[in-house]
Amino acid sequence: MKDDYLKQPDVEKWLSQSMKGKLPLNHQMLNNTDFFAQSFEMLKHAQGKKKRKKSNYDDPKIFETHQDIIVRIPIQSEDILRKLKTSHSCNTVFLDDVDGNGKKQSIPLPCMVKVNSSKAQYKDGILEITLKKETNIPVTKLPIERIDKNKRKNKEG
Repeated sequence: MKDDYLKQPDVEKWLSQSMKGKLPLNHQMLNNTDFFAQSFEMLKHAQGKKKRKKSNYDDPKIFETHQDIIVRIPIQSEDILRKLKTSHSCNTVFLDDVDGNGKKQSIPLPCMVKVNSSKAQYKDGILEITLKKETNIPVTKLPIERIDKNKRKNKEG
């Protein structure tokens, strides 16, 4: 292989041709050499264009203590609270009729919780669901069945 296989002008030409029309030209970005900063700026710009649908609730906040998982959900109207149905499994909280229009939401939890030790309280526009952590997670032994190729051939023959 020759030493001059990848010359700088050839690489720049190839890159500019391959990227032509793919990325928006921004002269300010061309002068900046920090690739990651440029990438994050482009990502922020693209995400900023996404329109979010306005709803009657905000994203839930999840907190973890030594014994509990706490899920706090801001709810803007007590009318929505009257229609809201909550339930949970060992690893997910379920909200039915979240926005008053039948929308369902599931909130994954950071760890396993006990099934029958939860409570929900509403105060000052915040629904707070407290769930006890499961500390005794069952472990089941799984025996391994050993299959011997020689025995299988003898049975077939």
